[in-house]
Amino acid sequence: MTKNQSSIFRVLLFIFGAGIIVLAFFLFKGNRELPRELSEKNIFIWTSVGLMYLIFVHPFFFSIIKTGNFSGKIPSLTLTWIGVFLYAGISTGVILLLTNQMVSVKIAVIIQAVLLFLFLVNIYFAYFASSHAGKVASEEADKQQYIKQLKPKAQVLLLSVDKLPREYDKSQKTIKQAIEDIRYIYPVDSGAGDDLELQILQSLNIISELCDDISEGAHTSALEGRAEKLLMLIKERKMIRN
Repeated sequence: MTKNQSSIFRVLLFIFGAGIIVLAFFLFKGNRELPRELSEKNIFIWTSVGLMYLIFVHPFFFSIIKTGNFSGKIPSLTLTWIGVFLYAGISTGVILLLTNQMVSVKIAVIIQAVLLFLFLVNIYFAYFASSHAGKVASEEADKQQYIKQLKPKAQVLLLSVDKLPREYDKSQKTIKQAIEDIRYIYPVDSGAGDDLELQILQSLNIISELCDDISEGAHTSALEGRAEKLLMLIKERKMIRN
């Protein structure tokens, strides 16, 4: 079933359910009471039934609603349905109390208004607060996209650096200092350190390749310059803070 077909099917279900409520209204009231002659109690009861129906079906439709700041997905289905069933249960209880003349219409209206307010608060937490939390988590993950790669890469490189011949002692010390400094790089806001982190990652890869070449018997003078550049990049990145 495509997205459009799913949306059409949900709309048809909504219309069918609303039709059942209208049918029930006329079967119970029929010609005995015209809508303009309904008592306050009956108006409250049928309005409550309509509200319960709208609240029950809203989770099926909210996923296709698009807003400027909301993705349209349902972040917390459990919280949403708990709110739906609590509202329906308590609202039904209020209707029964009113029907049995245990509360007045005014009291029932106040209870229903408070209940609706609490349900809307629940909806806020279910849809928007959860969505915001997910967005924050995503932003935090984005801020660490390179840092998460830097530290494991640096530890792997350290194993290769330890095996370098004595003639590369100076480069070895520089690289080890750089690897030590990587431990003190922390995420920053707005991707301010992304460019430097990417350059550091690229430098680690280049140095790793040079170390592999040396271990295979090659000789290179480029390692020292690469090591100093790596250390400089890391020191520059450490200066960027929130």
